[in-house]
Amino acid sequence: MRSRVVSAQLWVYVRGHAYFGNSSREALPVSVDVMRLVKPGAASTCPPARLDSPALSPVVSGKASQPLGLGGWIGVDVERLVTEWFKHPKDNCGIVIRGYDADGHQVIVIDHEEEDGAYVPFIEVHTADNRKHRTKRTMGLNCDENSEETRCCRYPLTVDFEEFGWDWIIAPKKYEANYCAGECPYVFLQKYPHTHIVALANKHATTGPCCAPRKMSAISMLYFDNSYNIIYGLLPGMVVDRCGCS
Repeated sequence: MRSRVVSAQLWVYVRGHAYFGNSSREALPVSVDVMRLVKPGAASTCPPARLDSPALSPVVSGKASQPLGLGGWIGVDVERLVTEWFKHPKDNCGIVIRGYDADGHQVIVIDHEEEDGAYVPFIEVHTADNRKHRTKRTMGLNCDENSEETRCCRYPLTVDFEEFGWDWIIAPKKYEANYCAGECPYVFLQKYPHTHIVALANKHATTGPCCAPRKMSAISMLYFDNSYNIIYGLLPGMVVDRCGCS
């Protein structure tokens, strides 16, 4: 509830022409409906998730093109819905997804067991923090390429996966990783006072406190696995949020 939704995309895997034995090379339309489960009246519990439930409220209805081959992912914008969930989380009873082609086949994969859950629907949410931040002594310094700061500081660094030749990563193609650099003078932004005490006591030590990440965060990623399935994962320790001396 302290965060603001910047974007929210529902990803669903749609079975393609070849899955149903259709060799057509034409783009055939499929209908995709996203419906929200709503608590009836003053009920405190959520209703069962059934397609014939009277507690369903339409969120998004539209047409999409059925992928060629065995299938592929399509995205549906659900930012407004997720924003309401963030404001009133107790009203989040989930959603029901329905997708059919012209022949009445259910084309959207909803089975958690299919392909070990690799094709299960998921919502990708990007948020921004609405809280007011207060400056603290241990928050760390942020610098840029033109900064004259010599002390331990966090600098911007953009990592471009395409430059590495990592074409198996679908999204993001690049991200802000950041890095730490600078000197560590007397007890400056130190994680442990013990680090400085040991440096003073051990006169034969050749190294002192070094500038290193103090806080790191994860990024979400879409990528192909070895079997060319599209996987969604959360990779920890990919972004430097704060630097300090340790």
